[in-house]
Amino acid sequence: MPGFLSPTRPSAVTRWFGCAAVALVASLAAVVTSTPAVARASAPQLVRAAAHGVSKPDKLRDPSANRSAAPDYLDFCAVNGPRNPTCVKRALKAINNAHAAEGIRKMILPSDYAQLTTAEQTFVITDLERVARGLRPFVGLTARLNQNAHHAAVVRDDPTLLGAILSLLGVREYGSIWAGDFGPLASDFDWMYNDGYSSDGSVNLDCTRPGQSGCWGHRHVILGLYSGLPHLLAGGGTAKPAGASIAEVLCGTVGHVPALTYSWKDALAFGANGHKVTAA
Repeated sequence: MPGFLSPTRPSAVTRWFGCAAVALVASLAAVVTSTPAVARASAPQLVRAAAHGVSKPDKLRDPSANRSAAPDYLDFCAVNGPRNPTCVKRALKAINNAHAAEGIRKMILPSDYAQLTTAEQTFVITDLERVARGLRPFVGLTARLNQNAHHAAVVRDDPTLLGAILSLLGVREYGSIWAGDFGPLASDFDWMYNDGYSSDGSVNLDCTRPGQSGCWGHRHVILGLYSGLPHLLAGGGTAKPAGASIAEVLCGTVGHVPALTYSWKDALAFGANGHKVTAA
């Protein structure tokens, strides 16, 4: 069925496959103070310096062009759903073909991937993209950030952190992304490998000409450096049908680390990234 995205939505990306719409949104914000009143007044600020300075290592540079998914999993996943094992296998292979083209190690999912929630799957994939490039993983998901991301998924927008939650978690920098896509792996492929300029008509509404600041915005959020910030925390949320709307917020914080609802250590225990399996 036909549909549209408002042109006022920031950093929007949209693509159509038959009657199925895929949309992506990203934003990156810096918080310079933990004082709630000032944080509310100053955030969100769109900044880019943390993620793409001119001296970025090769593994952090933007791709020279968008990639087409190979194998093409889109129609299959649209019909059979993102948790279908064949959908997962095809989407993962498309990502690993992109990894091979970049010269980085393949993505290895944890053995319990199918039992994880959509938000947990998204978190694991984000960390796998980071560690493949030598970046620190996010340590885990927190309840407060999950709640925030869930709300964003329900309203189909990227999460925004304001006031009390910034102060509570000591957030100094955060990025947020949203996708209406065919599950976590499909979202990751579009966020990471299909977010740039295309002369045939860019899917990224903030990337209508080469070198525009919005090009590769989702990739920049996922691969943010968070320099000088000791703790990396995340939140994930989804709205029904499962995988059709996914939101994630990624934070660099100082101070106390709250209880985690799911952690990178949990993923490693089940063999994520080829780690030795330690789970019973």
